[in-house]
Amino acid sequence: MKVALDMQTKKQKSDTYDIFFLGLLAYTIIFYSQIGARFPLLGHLRIELLVGSIMLILITFEFLRGQINLNENSLNILACAFLLVTAITIPLAHYKTYAYQSFISFFKVFTVYLMIITGITSEKKFKIFVSIYLAMTCLLFVEPFLLSLQGKGFIYNNHMWRLSGVTGYFKHPNSLGAITSSAFPFFYYLMLQQKSFLKKLPFLVLIAIGLRVIMLTQSRTAFVGVITFALCIWFQSKKKLLLFVIFIICTAILWQLSPEETKARFLTLRQSRDVVMSNNIEDPDSIAQYGSMAARWRLIKRSLQIFSEHPILGVGIGNFVVESYRKYNVWFPTHNLYTQALAELGIIGFILFILIVIMIIRNLREAKLILKKLNLENSYLDGMASALIAFLIMRLVVGLFGHDLYNNYWWVVGGLSMVILRVARNKEGEHVRMEL
Repeated sequence: MKVALDMQTKKQKSDTYDIFFLGLLAYTIIFYSQIGARFPLLGHLRIELLVGSIMLILITFEFLRGQINLNENSLNILACAFLLVTAITIPLAHYKTYAYQSFISFFKVFTVYLMIITGITSEKKFKIFVSIYLAMTCLLFVEPFLLSLQGKGFIYNNHMWRLSGVTGYFKHPNSLGAITSSAFPFFYYLMLQQKSFLKKLPFLVLIAIGLRVIMLTQSRTAFVGVITFALCIWFQSKKKLLLFVIFIICTAILWQLSPEETKARFLTLRQSRDVVMSNNIEDPDSIAQYGSMAARWRLIKRSLQIFSEHPILGVGIGNFVVESYRKYNVWFPTHNLYTQALAELGIIGFILFILIVIMIIRNLREAKLILKKLNLENSYLDGMASALIAFLIMRLVVGLFGHDLYNNYWWVVGGLSMVILRVARNKEGEHVRMEL
């Protein structure tokens, strides 16, 4: 009887909307709505930094009180080690001020990981957070979609008109395309859990709107993200032939509905082999012929060259652009996740990043195995674990074309992987106690 009461008290405590959980929700809304950019007064008050700083102070106090156990999951140790390595590179960087500024920006992003693992202590809180996160993501791409229907929201970028985000961090077409495609795994697996077509319909509509937005952003990176997600679904499906036919039909329909500019932009992906095989990538004529694709390949080769000259700890966080300017007179980021890690953080930072990715996948796979053992294969948690795996794979593939090392994608999925495993283990523990 006492054990049952203790379990009930613990459950009620975990469901309490404490300051850590409410702070996480507030920060999520502030960050993804870019409210500071929408309302200049809040921007001047640095509302995002203010809320994040308060949360960090509270989390630090909890840690000092022994309420946060970093040994709960190996991912915590790896995450802290990665943060430490980025800090160590600051004094080693050529442009130390720029490295320091880059570290502060990264640390703000990293803080969301600490908020997630501290604030989400139950399945109920997990569901609420995911709902808020997806609602904010929908705001980011539905708003530009509605503007596009009025012929608004387009900017001239990279020699073409492209749909952009409304404001703030997600304004660039590539950033808008990235955040839009990243929401697809969540929409898809939530849709699978709905039994009636009417309940599935909102998710289908959101995916359709997202595809239209990605077309209008002309973001080849987002195109690759969508293709990667489709392949993830196909590999997981037991009806591969049927799904292949459905994909072909849907692709044909989407192709017919796509603007001519989008078709032309997508077809440039065929040039990737020619660009990689070119021996004259430094030749200006190659850039003129292949455009940004050749420019990106040249950046990859240059970043590998810089890594070879600074193999242990790289040139310092955020300092690839500095070295690129010093050596090649070009102030431009790597446009590649992996060479960014190698060039800026060296082999040590690169290995830590890969270990973090492996640990995230391990957390999610262990959670799915526990849920399967408990006959919860088609539960909400199981679906979200699958969504996070697909999300991570998409980001890893898209990382071939973008410098996303210091973005929050990794820390959101990392924190949620730990939360899902925590909740799954709690369910397993409750199941064992009930059997006893």
